[in-house]
Amino acid sequence: MASIVTKLEVAAWGLVIALAGAEVGLAVVRPWDHRVALSLSRSHTSSVLVTPSAAGTCPPVTVRRIEQPPTIPRSAWIHASDGVNVRAAPSSSATRLTTLPTGTQVSVQEQQASADGVWYRVHLSDGRDGWLTGRYTTTYPISPASTGSLKIWLPAGYQLQAVAPGKAEARYKNEPLALLSVQNGTWDQRPAEALVPAGLPSRSTWTARPIEQVLVGDLPATDRVFGVRLAGNGCPALVHEVRITTTARYYDFIFVLDEPSSSVVAQLLDSATVQ
Repeated sequence: MASIVTKLEVAAWGLVIALAGAEVGLAVVRPWDHRVALSLSRSHTSSVLVTPSAAGTCPPVTVRRIEQPPTIPRSAWIHASDGVNVRAAPSSSATRLTTLPTGTQVSVQEQQASADGVWYRVHLSDGRDGWLTGRYTTTYPISPASTGSLKIWLPAGYQLQAVAPGKAEARYKNEPLALLSVQNGTWDQRPAEALVPAGLPSRSTWTARPIEQVLVGDLPATDRVFGVRLAGNGCPALVHEVRITTTARYYDFIFVLDEPSSSVVAQLLDSATVQ
């Protein structure tokens, strides 16, 4: 399923996977598997979605979700596609008690910072207490959404809707701007660039931001970020453009967000799988 690469490249990416996924229940990806786990390793902040307003102003509109207050105890939801390890102590070297799958709601009883990040103490269903890294949790409910061979967990209330063969959009009810647009097809028919979703200005007006190399499952990918002005009212927004390719198919993701919510892209892709 993965592209043919040199032994040196395989070893290098293997090291990245080991370092980035220490607290994620990573599946061993073999060439004959038909599943690609999408997992990125970046911090996250509260997510905000730009929605055009009739008056032409550009107030940030929070993604439609039930946000938990930053108090203890509170709820959190697992968003890593292969689950998160729960350990006996707040350390990646502590004994693993279990692995919680994506979408699991946990009750955070305590928060503690350590050398390898922020850890949450949670109460397990078997009566034990354990610790998990806060990196792979959200503070809002998430629910599964899917289209074709793609499955991704989105903030509760969002669903992927097919809009054309090989194309889908995720929006909240009838809001005019899609949070996520997905296009996929066979590898040999992939376009040179992702198609621009409706509601965005032409690609020639986009302003390039820094490009980040990311690891998507066992495959390298590039997260290209652009500054745009939304068509119709000129509101500023960010576009994250991510392409994932296997030996058989390609997947183009276009996320439209504002500056404070840029890192929510990593959260959403953390939870995605392709069958």
